[in-house]
Amino acid sequence: MKKLCFITILLLIVVLITGCDENKSKGHKYCTRSGSVENGDVSLNYNIYYTGDTLNKIESNEKVTSEDSSVLDTYENAYKGIHVNYKGLDHYNTSVIRTDDSVTSIIVIDYDKVDIDRLIELEGEDDNIFENKIPKVSKWLELGKKVGIKCEEVEE
Repeated sequence: MKKLCFITILLLIVVLITGCDENKSKGHKYCTRSGSVENGDVSLNYNIYYTGDTLNKIESNEKVTSEDSSVLDTYENAYKGIHVNYKGLDHYNTSVIRTDDSVTSIIVIDYDKVDIDRLIELEGEDDNIFENKIPKVSKWLELGKKVGIKCEEVEE
């Protein structure tokens, strides 16, 4: 009888632990949006990694392609102007790559390691992805949907 009781308790513990893990499952979504610019186009790609509804990391790759160098100049300067605000913020890595026919902005944010207080200070308290200083996937997806970003789950 004691053995049966022990096995029952053990099974219950396993079920409870497994049930809790399902609520905190890790995920990866690949999100995209495309558009056009003068004499060219825009391709926006995002890899988002999360646990439950907590956003862990974003890898952003925004590429503007155009035959018009003045269009590329405008985007290059805009991206560099945005990125300078985050200079020195550890775990918020940015770069701008310019070629003859494109400008690419790359941003990688590791929300598990970045200084969230500093990031919120830079981005503002309103209309962001944070809830009680926790970056939320649901809020990121909601904002993305407003601008036409579409996402799909990536099988790991």
